[in-house]
Amino acid sequence: MEGIGGRYFEDVNEAPVVRSRPSRLGVPGVAGYALDPGNAERLWELAGAIVR
Repeated sequence: MEGIGGRYFEDVNEAPVVRSRPSRLGVPGVAGYALDPGNAERLWELAGAIVR
């Protein structure tokens, strides 16, 4: 998996991107916002501020 980042896997496969919120739990996939680099950067900044 070297060099592969920013992907979500489930059941030994890359998870499909889900464009709308499922109506029940356990539906496979990853929300598009979870793959957004800007969201990831903001999360790291927030996490860093919390632990300081």
